[in-house]
Amino acid sequence: MRLSALTLVMSLLLVGCGDSDRVNVGQYGLPIINGTNDTNPDHAAVVALTVKYGSHYIFCTGTLISRDVVLTAAHCLTDQSTNSFYVVFGNNMLNVTERRVADFDQHPLYVSQQYPYDIGVVRLQTDAPASVTPIPYLPHNIGLNQLDINKPMEFVGFGEDENRNTGVKLTVTNDLNWLCTNSSGCNVGPGYWAAMNTNCQDQQPGGPCSGDSGGPAFITRDGQEYVAGITSYGDENCAYYGCSTTVDEYESFIIDYVGGENGASCTSSSQCDSGNCVDGVCCATTCPGECMACNVGGSWGTCVTVPNGTGCPDSNQCNGTETCQNGVCASGQPLDCSNANKCTDDDCAPASGCLYSPMPDGTNCANANICDGQEKCVSGICQPGIAADCDDHNPCTQDSCVSSMGCQYAHVADGTSCGGGQCGTATCTAGECVASDQTLCEDNNPCTKDWCNPETGCEHVNLQYGYACGECLMCNEGQCVEAPDCEASSGCGCSHSSSPVASGLGFLLLMLGLVLRRRR
Repeated sequence: MRLSALTLVMSLLLVGCGDSDRVNVGQYGLPIINGTNDTNPDHAAVVALTVKYGSHYIFCTGTLISRDVVLTAAHCLTDQSTNSFYVVFGNNMLNVTERRVADFDQHPLYVSQQYPYDIGVVRLQTDAPASVTPIPYLPHNIGLNQLDINKPMEFVGFGEDENRNTGVKLTVTNDLNWLCTNSSGCNVGPGYWAAMNTNCQDQQPGGPCSGDSGGPAFITRDGQEYVAGITSYGDENCAYYGCSTTVDEYESFIIDYVGGENGASCTSSSQCDSGNCVDGVCCATTCPGECMACNVGGSWGTCVTVPNGTGCPDSNQCNGTETCQNGVCASGQPLDCSNANKCTDDDCAPASGCLYSPMPDGTNCANANICDGQEKCVSGICQPGIAADCDDHNPCTQDSCVSSMGCQYAHVADGTSCGGGQCGTATCTAGECVASDQTLCEDNNPCTKDWCNPETGCEHVNLQYGYACGECLMCNEGQCVEAPDCEASSGCGCSHSSSPVASGLGFLLLMLGLVLRRRR
């Protein structure tokens, strides 16, 4: 997989099929081009096609698509025999498991050194290691189309890196740039021509190179990874473009070779000898139950219990994510839709999950803190209130706010200086600022309360109406006036002459005394 752009070439060359591509790993060392080591266990199905001359020499890459069938490029199989090459499993050539080849086939319309129909299949003498899970090819019913342009594809192979090293399985991701279906081919850039039924990319930031031929171009559909392309050809320096055979265009060829054997990829039960297409593979039996599957790693083609933790979700998102445990679909943890927002009505809909509806504007969303004001909901968001202003402008109190009680005013210690300002020297007494000179603001008016505000100076407040300001005198709007109906001697009235009532009462008492005297 190439990183840097080299000299532009105008002709198309097969990648990784000739003797010049047979790199002795022991001679050249390890890592591919602008790729990274691929240790993904799901990619254990990506294999190297090698010949042996004392050690393995890589000439192509392939992908296991059933228990005993490898998908590769047709040009990788030209001039080969079943005794001439091996299929090896592993992430590098220093630690591999090999399989001998039983037979192989190229597409019947493939012509050597020509690009259309560059697809081939290899059958192993014995099944792949049980730990290796085949990766299905992309079926035609969900095949590549123009909507896939600019979507990512992942390329994996054992080919050369930028330093001409081979032997380590590497991966690189690039976007699909061109999809050619025209029988006459397609222009994919200045001087470049793509063959019918191929898909191409621009090698930026990287892509396949020598030795990667036959390797997979993976695409993901609904969480399942498929072999969508087979690395076929590109420019000489692997710098400008690379093209892969579009696998789904050759589904019938693959099915005819793989047949309906258990473990083979399938899209319908009619493709399987058993008559059971389950989980995308031909299965020996039907596979009932949510926690049984036919495509479990190491058991493709046989219905077995899926590993614990495998998802088995129902249509209700509110009851959590169900998982398989010992073959039984166990309930998940119910969805908690509480979002701690007092301004939303929290609910759960089975089809879509959590729902959050705004509460009416003005809804109280107060917290436990009195000091930060009264919070109200606005458009589903709790908006802060107006914070409490606890400043009483009294230098003789310590002002504070307690979240549970509100404003608090603690007296400072008596004798604390609060003076200066308009009142001269002053000290605090029982929470009040008292001037040292008590006569400073005295206005000699008994009907006003006189005091000194250190900030503004003397202040005089009228005493209440009727407040006594002397004998038979009372306060009225700050003035000391004569109280009505008041006599200085008796306190009942203020008249200085006898009233008619008083004279009549005296006469009555005099007559009563005369009557009492006569009876004696």
